[in-house]
Amino acid sequence: MADFKNTKEGRLVARKYADILHLSRPEPPAKHPRMSITNRAKIFSPFAALRGFDDEISNEGARKLLVKKVELSDEEKNNLSDKLLQVKRGMKVVVRYFVRTTENTGKYMSLTGTAVMIDPVYRELKVMQDSGRKAVGIEKELPVVIPFDDISDLAGEGITNIEDYLGIEKYSDEI
Repeated sequence: MADFKNTKEGRLVARKYADILHLSRPEPPAKHPRMSITNRAKIFSPFAALRGFDDEISNEGARKLLVKKVELSDEEKNNLSDKLLQVKRGMKVVVRYFVRTTENTGKYMSLTGTAVMIDPVYRELKVMQDSGRKAVGIEKELPVVIPFDDISDLAGEGITNIEDYLGIEKYSDEI
């Protein structure tokens, strides 16, 4: 846009308000001092007119994102079993698992943490979630217990292909 002062409208405005344009900003009376910039900013900050509305919206969205559990193939189950054999206590792992919310549906979640225990009897993996902050008033966090049947993927430091882990060379037909 062109310089407003040099336009026809700008010259009209300057002529109309010529008597006050050069004056400084008026000082407020002593009874009503100027508000600081930080307090002034608080006036225009957003507020929650409907308490809990944001939570309700996110919960509704989460309910619509529920999926059915995907059954793993036999090969995928074997690979997962091989990976579970390599998990040791104290190992950093990333687990993708299914959390059931209704009888037929749920959601997939990923958890990064430290393996606390593998229970072959109850077929569970216990992982202490890595969190950068401690909860106030709670001395120790509880581990997340994940049933083997709900695990869809597992990765971590030291978890490799089972052939590499066992030192088995792959069979080749090139003889």
